[in-house]
Amino acid sequence: VKVRVTIARNGNVIDSSIIQRSGSVVIDRAIQATLDRVTFVAPFPAGAKEAQRTFVISFDLKAKKLLG
Repeated sequence: VKVRVTIARNGNVIDSSIIQRSGSVVIDRAIQATLDRVTFVAPFPAGAKEAQRTFVISFDLKAKKLLG
């Protein structure tokens, strides 16, 4: 699963969405629920010039299954 998260300089999550689904409705819903709950992260470091940053995050759920 790949998600895109856009964060404002002050740490507020501006937008988050799934950009590549897993093929499992259960997994996709769980990840979407997590994205919906996260509304704030640590603010950017002092001196950061951007108003916002966008991150693409990949979740490798197969690795988790192998760990038990």
